[in-house]
Amino acid sequence: MKELKAFIVVVIVTGVIYWGVEPYAHSVLYPHVEPANFDFAKEDIDLAKLNAANSQAALQTAKASNNEEAIKSAQKIADINKATLDKYTAFWDDINSIDLTKGDANRGAELVNAAGCTGCHGIASANVPEPMDPRAASESFGVAPPDLSAAGYLYDPKFLAALIKDPVTALKVGHKFGDENPFPMTAFMGAGGDLNSEIADLVAYFKSIAPKEMSDKEVFVNACARCHDMKYEGVYTNGNKQSIASYLGTTPPDLSMYIRSRSAEYLHNFINDTQKLLPGTSMPRVGLNEKAQNQAVAYMSQAGDSKKAERETTGLYMMGYFFILGIFALLWKKKIWSKLH
Repeated sequence: MKELKAFIVVVIVTGVIYWGVEPYAHSVLYPHVEPANFDFAKEDIDLAKLNAANSQAALQTAKASNNEEAIKSAQKIADINKATLDKYTAFWDDINSIDLTKGDANRGAELVNAAGCTGCHGIASANVPEPMDPRAASESFGVAPPDLSAAGYLYDPKFLAALIKDPVTALKVGHKFGDENPFPMTAFMGAGGDLNSEIADLVAYFKSIAPKEMSDKEVFVNACARCHDMKYEGVYTNGNKQSIASYLGTTPPDLSMYIRSRSAEYLHNFINDTQKLLPGTSMPRVGLNEKAQNQAVAYMSQAGDSKKAERETTGLYMMGYFFILGIFALLWKKKIWSKLH
């Protein structure tokens, strides 16, 4: 009977920790955010609305305190968040007005050269070499510009249009780059025709030259390895790491163990919108479509937690072992002590 009582106490304490304390601690360390949303227009506008509403609530609280410094600070933040909401609303309204179904890949192929894209980017699938080797490019721009062969595979057409038209807004790095510190990739200025039509042509071209399928590793290398290493897999950035660190303001971490230190859910949300989880981070939004993002996270899982299934199976075996051992221990105890009871 004593053993049963002790067992019940252990079960209750373990349950409180597992279903009470641990989830609470997790909610404090990782506040809830909306899951990854691949409708980037809705994602950006909804987040901007939430930030604007929160800053207005903070402003009302500050006014109630009659603290002039607090009111001034809260008002400044509220104004910034209101301006951000207006900016994203106008930006995505503009992007949504582009008829991507009318893009002409042949005109897009001409525009890639006419608009100067190949001055920074290579396009291996079109036999366009990189204008500079990755190390020299990273020393010039902070990070090596990507080869554009896979852009049509990695990115949603609407996000790709946004990235071409205004990379700073699409990547959500306006807090880091501006007139005094310009972003390496300039906004698309057009080649003399209708700007939105030319963007549609470029998107059509990138979709036409994109591979039909890519491996998980290829997706990771294209999307992440210009800044991040994956040492467990022998994947290293081929740029100048000091230049990349200077460009971002910090050394990008090796991602080998991130699947275990952050979890798949965190990585999905972070890749989808870095500012949602780390406001003010210098890391740009990656902007992958759902398929490509699933592949990138799957590769990180395979690299950093390849024994997950085996580990979980072993855990079940161990639980079964101790359960059976407990039964035998109880039977043995009854046999030994039966004559004394």
